[in-house]
Amino acid sequence: MKMPPLGPDTSLRLTREGGLVAAPGLARPRQIAFTGCDAAQRQALCAVLERCLPIASKMVGAGDQRFFRVELHYRREDADAELVLQIPEDRAPQELVQLWRDGAIPGESD
Repeated sequence: MKMPPLGPDTSLRLTREGGLVAAPGLARPRQIAFTGCDAAQRQALCAVLERCLPIASKMVGAGDQRFFRVELHYRREDADAELVLQIPEDRAPQELVQLWRDGAIPGESD
Protein backbone atom coordinates (compact mmCIF):
# COMPACT_ATOMS: atom_id res chain seq x y z
CA MET A 1 0.00 0.00 0.00
CA LYS A 2 1.22 3.48 -0.85
CA MET A 3 0.24 6.81 0.69
CA PRO A 4 -1.66 8.99 -1.78
CA PRO A 5 -0.63 12.62 -2.23
CA LEU A 6 -2.31 14.56 0.58
CA GLY A 7 -2.93 18.25 0.11
CA PRO A 8 -4.45 21.01 2.21
CA ASP A 9 -7.97 19.76 1.38
CA THR A 10 -7.34 16.48 3.24
CA SER A 11 -9.14 15.62 6.46
CA LEU A 12 -8.29 12.91 8.94
CA ARG A 13 -10.60 11.13 11.38
CA LEU A 14 -8.99 8.93 14.03
CA THR A 15 -10.89 6.61 16.37
CA ARG A 16 -9.96 3.82 18.74
CA GLU A 17 -12.15 0.75 18.38
CA GLY A 18 -12.48 -2.85 19.51
CA GLY A 19 -12.17 -4.51 22.88
CA LEU A 20 -14.79 -6.26 24.93
CA VAL A 21 -15.59 -3.48 27.40
CA ALA A 22 -18.12 -0.89 26.27
CA ALA A 23 -16.37 2.38 27.12
CA PRO A 24 -17.47 5.25 24.87
CA GLY A 25 -14.61 7.45 26.11
CA LEU A 26 -12.10 5.03 24.61
CA ALA A 27 -13.57 5.53 21.15
CA ARG A 28 -13.65 9.32 21.07
CA PRO A 29 -12.83 10.50 17.58
CA ARG A 30 -10.22 13.06 16.59
CA GLN A 31 -10.86 15.17 13.53
CA ILE A 32 -8.08 17.12 11.84
CA ALA A 33 -8.57 19.24 8.75
CA PHE A 34 -5.29 19.81 6.93
CA THR A 35 -6.49 23.31 5.99
CA GLY A 36 -5.96 24.27 9.64
CA CYS A 37 -2.38 22.99 9.61
CA ASP A 38 0.76 24.67 8.38
CA ALA A 39 3.15 22.86 6.03
CA ALA A 40 5.30 21.48 8.89
CA GLN A 41 2.25 20.07 10.68
CA ARG A 42 0.96 18.44 7.48
CA GLN A 43 4.40 16.93 6.90
CA ALA A 44 4.46 15.56 10.48
CA LEU A 45 1.00 14.02 10.06
CA CYS A 46 2.01 12.42 6.77
CA ALA A 47 5.16 11.01 8.40
CA VAL A 48 3.04 9.32 11.11
CA LEU A 49 0.68 7.92 8.49
CA GLU A 50 3.62 6.59 6.45
CA ARG A 51 4.83 4.74 9.57
CA CYS A 52 1.36 3.18 9.90
CA LEU A 53 1.19 1.78 6.36
CA PRO A 54 3.33 -1.34 6.94
CA ILE A 55 1.37 -2.36 10.04
CA ALA A 56 -2.13 -1.56 8.80
CA SER A 57 -4.37 -4.59 8.44
CA LYS A 58 -7.96 -5.43 7.63
CA MET A 59 -7.73 -8.36 10.04
CA VAL A 60 -7.92 -6.46 13.35
CA GLY A 61 -10.42 -6.33 16.16
CA ALA A 62 -10.76 -10.05 16.83
CA GLY A 63 -11.66 -10.90 20.41
CA ASP A 64 -10.63 -8.07 22.68
CA GLN A 65 -8.02 -6.53 20.37
CA ARG A 66 -8.24 -2.76 20.21
CA PHE A 67 -7.19 -0.87 17.13
CA PHE A 68 -7.05 2.60 15.67
CA ARG A 69 -9.12 3.40 12.62
CA VAL A 70 -7.68 6.20 10.49
CA GLU A 71 -9.91 7.61 7.77
CA LEU A 72 -8.32 9.97 5.26
CA HIS A 73 -10.59 11.98 3.01
CA TYR A 74 -8.82 13.73 0.16
CA ARG A 75 -9.14 14.82 -3.47
CA ARG A 76 -7.65 12.83 -6.32
CA GLU A 77 -8.09 13.81 -9.94
CA ASP A 78 -10.97 16.17 -9.10
CA ALA A 79 -12.87 13.47 -7.22
CA ASP A 80 -13.33 12.70 -3.54
CA ALA A 81 -11.33 9.71 -2.32
CA GLU A 82 -10.92 7.86 0.95
CA LEU A 83 -8.22 5.69 2.49
CA VAL A 84 -8.96 3.70 5.66
CA LEU A 85 -6.16 2.24 7.77
CA GLN A 86 -6.74 -0.08 10.72
CA ILE A 87 -3.76 -0.17 13.07
CA PRO A 88 -3.52 -2.71 15.92
CA GLU A 89 -3.18 -0.73 19.16
CA ASP A 90 -0.25 -2.82 20.38
CA ARG A 91 1.74 -1.99 17.21
CA ALA A 92 0.70 1.64 16.73
CA PRO A 93 3.45 4.28 16.58
CA GLN A 94 3.57 6.37 19.75
CA GLU A 95 2.86 9.52 17.69
CA LEU A 96 -0.45 8.03 16.53
CA VAL A 97 -1.41 7.14 20.10
CA GLN A 98 -0.53 10.68 21.21
CA LEU A 99 -2.51 12.18 18.34
CA TRP A 100 -5.60 10.20 19.37
CA ARG A 101 -5.12 10.73 23.11
CA ASP A 102 -4.17 14.42 23.16
CA GLY A 103 -5.16 15.70 19.74
CA ALA A 104 -1.58 16.98 19.49
CA ILE A 105 0.07 16.92 16.09
CA PRO A 106 3.55 15.35 16.38
CA GLY A 107 6.25 17.98 16.74
CA GLU A 108 3.88 20.67 18.00
CA SER A 109 5.24 22.64 20.90
CA ASP A 110 2.98 23.19 23.87
